[in-house]
Amino acid sequence: MYELMWFVGGALIYQLLAKTLKVAQIYMFFQEIHIHALMMLEAASQDLDAARELKAQLINESELEKEQVDLINTADEQAIETWRVSAVFKIQHFIPGAFRDTIKYDTWDGLKKHLKNTLKK
Repeated sequence: MYELMWFVGGALIYQLLAKTLKVAQIYMFFQEIHIHALMMLEAASQDLDAARELKAQLINESELEKEQVDLINTADEQAIETWRVSAVFKIQHFIPGAFRDTIKYDTWDGLKKHLKNTLKK
């Protein structure tokens, strides 16, 4: 009888440890995917900035009036800022509920700071 209690206890402890390790692995996998997604968003943001600068340079060289050039440049900056706000919102909205507490930012600058701090580690 004593051996049966040891066997059942060992089996229960094994199941508990296996589930704990599985949860830890899922969490680590999520963190890795999350960081790579943020890296891709940051790269896309840099590409948008480069495209905006190129467009601004070409527009400045065109024969458009200064007011029109300023209006186009302002619209482009606002569009990129709107995209950044939308990206952060969508990350927060589409993260599974179990992982929502891991999102430590709510702005684009916060996202960049979180990415920088995580990549330092």
